[in-house]
Amino acid sequence: MKLLPEGKSRALSSLALAAAAASCAMAVKASYDLATMLGVFGTPALYLSLAKSTVPYGMPPLAVLLVNNMRAVFVFAFLFWSSAFALAAGVWLRREWARRGAVWTLYLLAAGFLLLLVYPWLAVPRPLIFWGVPVSPEFNAAVRGAAHLVRLLALVAGGVSLWWALALDRTALRREFL
Repeated sequence: MKLLPEGKSRALSSLALAAAAASCAMAVKASYDLATMLGVFGTPALYLSLAKSTVPYGMPPLAVLLVNNMRAVFVFAFLFWSSAFALAAGVWLRREWARRGAVWTLYLLAAGFLLLLVYPWLAVPRPLIFWGVPVSPEFNAAVRGAAHLVRLLALVAGGVSLWWALALDRTALRREFL
């Protein structure tokens, strides 16, 4: 079997192989991180140190979700990267189930990036303002800059995700899977 099969899109095959390699590496890293996290959660010292901890004021909602559900986040990361590897390998082999799964995954990623584009405060803290007076101008400037960067990255990544989803769903690439 050739890495880039004849009569098939070389760009799609190359991208699928690159995505499979990257997602395999990330799945291995996620499994290592999950094992480390489960080992840390196995000690009672962590629970004692977290018992009196509080979430800082103005923490972004995604960070609060990560802090409150650490185990679930690590399990989700492992499952996400493992399924990304399976889908990328299936797209490289031109399986219809992999194309449909990749399309839905890319649509969901594009929707998530759209959410970050509209609401960057989900991932970046809000500026600190007390009764209309900025509490920390330097922090507020840094946070606004980070929000602009998140919007720019969300626009680019969401556009690329949507473009690939539409390419796999509605163009001539779809015929390669039938």
